[in-house]
Amino acid sequence: MQTPLPQAPETASWHARASFRAAGRRVLRDPARREAHWQRVQAALALPGSEPVQGALVDMLHACPPDAADFETKWQQLGVARRLAPLTAKSLHQAGRSGQALPRVSRYATRWCVLAAPALDGPRRALLCGADDSRNMAATALRAIGSGDTSEEQHFLAHCEGAHDALAFMLARRALLRQGIEPGPEWMRVFAFLQGEKE
Repeated sequence: MQTPLPQAPETASWHARASFRAAGRRVLRDPARREAHWQRVQAALALPGSEPVQGALVDMLHACPPDAADFETKWQQLGVARRLAPLTAKSLHQAGRSGQALPRVSRYATRWCVLAAPALDGPRRALLCGADDSRNMAATALRAIGSGDTSEEQHFLAHCEGAHDALAFMLARRALLRQGIEPGPEWMRVFAFLQGEKE
């Protein structure tokens, strides 16, 4: 018997995305079928980041009033909480045990939702880019700054200001300060802008 070769990361990623899209189409065809939603959550767990998992859960909690016992069992079996931000995990876990469906417009909806829509009362950044995007932007900026790429640094600061991405800014700034690098005056200007947004 021949042992199959391991998949290349990009091939595995393509298969995971295709599986998630197919599960999304099944959910759209039959939104009230809880098992289709759980299959979509499982497909989302194969993707990187937290947003696909959160989007699949929010769609399920919107379309199907949750069965608390079934929800708890699957939540634990799949280890869903490990993939979500702690406060989001706590809120969605409570919603799943409540027996009440989430409204169609929810502050927990992400761009990965096919049934629910994001509420406008959430952070502005969340409407323009997700938390996974913010983390990736910060990591990319830190690599560029480390290699002395000032144009990429300016691009990052423009993104933070334009998208109101305080999360990416805070992650990058904190990492720089931990490395003993004092950000320049442009960073202070963007910092002041983002702080003004909160007031």
